[in-house]
Amino acid sequence: MLTFIVPVKSKVVTSDWDRFSQLLERTLKSICNQTDSNFKVVVVCHEIPETTFCHNKLHYVLVDFEPPNPDDFDSSKSFYKAKEMDKGKKILLGVEYASKSFKTDYIMTVDSDDYVSKNISKFVNSSSGNIPGWYIKNGYVHVEGRKFLVKTFKFNYLCGSSIIVKPGLVKYFIGVNSTFYFDHRLTILDSNIALHKVPFPAGIYDIGNGENIYMSSQNVKTFSRHGNWISLKGIKRLLGRLKNYRFKFITRGLREEFNFYPVMDG
Repeated sequence: MLTFIVPVKSKVVTSDWDRFSQLLERTLKSICNQTDSNFKVVVVCHEIPETTFCHNKLHYVLVDFEPPNPDDFDSSKSFYKAKEMDKGKKILLGVEYASKSFKTDYIMTVDSDDYVSKNISKFVNSSSGNIPGWYIKNGYVHVEGRKFLVKTFKFNYLCGSSIIVKPGLVKYFIGVNSTFYFDHRLTILDSNIALHKVPFPAGIYDIGNGENIYMSSQNVKTFSRHGNWISLKGIKRLLGRLKNYRFKFITRGLREEFNFYPVMDG
């Protein structure tokens, strides 16, 4: 069985709790769209977000530690690190809960504003169980509000919703990098444990929605090193230099596979 772990930041950290709740609801609908029903979803949070979505696979775990408070930090960099640590602790608690409650075979971490393919649980559950895990190499990037996707062959490098592993292997991703408390870029663990590639584009990384911890609108601009790549001109300039990215129209098939819809239409 596969369990999706969704760490959720506290209301005191969000810039717009109602919008954040909408983004999370969209993500939960995407996850619960699986074709194989042998899965669970564990949302780890300080407060249960204000959504109307209910599902029999969905479980909430409330944490009892204090959330990071922006007033307690003297720089945005230190506050960012505190938010990353908060996220990492929630992932670990989610894994512990899934292991004890469901005896889950695999876990997948999913950020609270991303989409996942409806075929992930079927793919994982059809494996022999001897594989340590997978990483999503092929996926898509969506800039909130745009009517197209960008296909990337470096999805796991960009997005935290890209790792599927046995519960006991999560420890290898935690606290090994100064930027990401949960380092989703790793594909070799403990020198000899190699993750396999998911053989299809399995995730959509949603950015520029105002609630990303790392890829805020400002950081998206910095990431490109060419100014505002949220603009069509900026994206074309970026993609002209990086062969790992391609434009992709949002087709009906993609909408159905990822349960994809803009927040403003939801």
